[in-house]
Amino acid sequence: MRIGQSIWSREDFNLNNPTSSLVLSTKAKSLIKFRSDTDLNRSFDTHNDENEQEIILPHGHPINSSKNLFSNLQLRSRIYEQQQFVSKDGTVKTVYYFRATRICIDESGPFWPMAFPIKHPTPSFLFYTRNEKKHRFKEYYYLHDNHFLGKNHQQTFDNQPAMFKYTDVLKHPILVYDMDKSPRQQQPKANDNEQMCPSLIFESRFEGGNLRQVKRVGQFEYELILRPDLYTRRHTQWYYFRVQNMIANITYRFRIINLVKKSSLYNEGMQILLFSDVAGKKELRGWHRVGHHINYAEYKQRTYNPLLERDINYFELDFQLEFPHTSDTCYIAHCYPYTFSDLKDDLDYLSSIRSQEIFRRDILCESQAGNSCFIVTVTDESVPISQKKFVFITARIHPGETNSSYMMRGVLEFITSDDRVAQKLRSQLVFKIIPMLNPDGVIIGNYRCSLTGKDMNRNFRHPRKQTFPTIYHMKQLMQDLQKEEHEILAFCDLHGHSRKSNVFAYGCDGCDGPQPNMKNFLNARILPYIMSRTAPEMFAFDYCKFHIHRCKESTGRVVMWKEMLIRNSFTLEASFAGSSIVEKPCHFNIQDYEKFGQCICQSLRQYLDILCDSTRLDSIFLDITKSVLRKLGKEKIPPALLPAVYPEEKQTDEPQISITSVASCLQVLSQCHDTINEQDASSSSDSDSDPEGGELPDIPYRKEDQSLKKKLKKKRCILF
Repeated sequence: MRIGQSIWSREDFNLNNPTSSLVLSTKAKSLIKFRSDTDLNRSFDTHNDENEQEIILPHGHPINSSKNLFSNLQLRSRIYEQQQFVSKDGTVKTVYYFRATRICIDESGPFWPMAFPIKHPTPSFLFYTRNEKKHRFKEYYYLHDNHFLGKNHQQTFDNQPAMFKYTDVLKHPILVYDMDKSPRQQQPKANDNEQMCPSLIFESRFEGGNLRQVKRVGQFEYELILRPDLYTRRHTQWYYFRVQNMIANITYRFRIINLVKKSSLYNEGMQILLFSDVAGKKELRGWHRVGHHINYAEYKQRTYNPLLERDINYFELDFQLEFPHTSDTCYIAHCYPYTFSDLKDDLDYLSSIRSQEIFRRDILCESQAGNSCFIVTVTDESVPISQKKFVFITARIHPGETNSSYMMRGVLEFITSDDRVAQKLRSQLVFKIIPMLNPDGVIIGNYRCSLTGKDMNRNFRHPRKQTFPTIYHMKQLMQDLQKEEHEILAFCDLHGHSRKSNVFAYGCDGCDGPQPNMKNFLNARILPYIMSRTAPEMFAFDYCKFHIHRCKESTGRVVMWKEMLIRNSFTLEASFAGSSIVEKPCHFNIQDYEKFGQCICQSLRQYLDILCDSTRLDSIFLDITKSVLRKLGKEKIPPALLPAVYPEEKQTDEPQISITSVASCLQVLSQCHDTINEQDASSSSDSDSDPEGGELPDIPYRKEDQSLKKKLKKKRCILF
């Protein structure tokens, strides 16, 4: 077994814990031993993969025993270099580095499954994110007409140097990268033909990377295969890898051939994300959009490859780009990367600049791989907790939806700031924030699943403690708070969306039955509607859906609404692309995601104010009703209701809706409900659920859980 392929627990750092244990996945159970001191030194002091030795612990101690690498000071000193840093608040932090790979690790992680090849330190881009400039993409109609390579679908090389005019397709594709086989220090593949340009060098064996294999199929063309989520056959949408040995201003073509979603925003104008080391150092330029001739379509070539499943219909992302500098180190990604290590850096920074009276970081639990699941509490401790309500905000239950982490960073930075709105919120609310619910999946570069190979957001109803520890402990915390008579005002789960533009919400109104309560219909839409007014250039209220599909009943938002009786329970979806509700559609950048995180907090403040003002509450009910009816359309409103909705048709482009009281809103919505519900139920698939994720078998609730549910149901707050 090679370096970087082990799995350790955070408890392994605790020298006083003789019984540390760790739940390992079935494919990650093994024993690791050191053969001898000679082999030990040779294993960890070399950078050559061929000389790496199998690691064997003395006396055959299992990996999760107290006699492991971190409990044995002598072995640890040979394997790691130790450095200590003093933060601004005076605390001393100890960081360990693998000698061979320079991977940074501390008692919180990152840890990963054995047999998973992480060989390089985590790339860090946080310094450059503030310099990301807003980049607009072209209008949709233009891209639809001029999006692919032309009718013959052939590559052109108008800008290629004369010495590299070889344009024939290679008779035999050349394997240039394999996650399992390529050495850690790669060299360019030799060319038999002098007219062939140097081959690119690929790498993804770092935190968050997931490139499985690359073949060179032409002079400037490469065929890429992504690694599916660990222990699954599919879930390939996220990609993140490194490219080196390029020549500037040459058009390279990349084809990712094993994607599984039937549609993508790439066909709507979304571009690829690129980071250049040279541009970052010289120009302070961070991640930016690149690429042209981008197309997302069904993969039909079907050349034999043992990495592809024959019974799966794959889709191909085809794009071309030019690298800005020769011999650069570039990174290409589906969305702005945000790793577990980035989260630790952000939390360390906030801990150093924020007062402990308003900001506290704790560890909710450990993941299956032993990574810390952090929970942040933000509130004003000078105000008694009995006078406050709780708000839970979570993110990264789906590891590949990295934009949710930047929204979360916006939430954390704003709610801990000196802004007056933030101060008022801290005096009224207790924020329980879990920035990364699935740290294992984030570390290994999964798109959707955890180490179980299951979608965690399909297992909120009956989470098992050992299988889904982060969900289990979060639900336990929420249940404990409710038993202590604390009200949970809202639950917001932050996600990313790959098929729709803008930011929008999925909620629950409980109006699916034959006799719907239209008061709940309006109550469920208050907070999303406020968000649409707070961020009108980003949030699309018309995109919001509140119907509960049967396949979504085990997702976080539905379980929190149905079991915990949290009225404001939402999945907030942010597009990987950008906004289509502005004059010129444009990509979202990091600052946009962070800005919307601030809007979430500002919307909560407005929501609290509106609840205390009946006039404003009635006004927003009228606005919501008008918005719902406009979306429904005049042709779908029952004829008997037309006079009430449109009493006088004015000569304008849009008829004016005349509804003047909450009672008339309820009456009109009640009669139109079947049509509204039908429209809501016909929504496209969303990020908070996946029918292939799989819910584990049911485990009956305990009696005290049932009694708590009945008790909460009696106390459910109604705004009317």
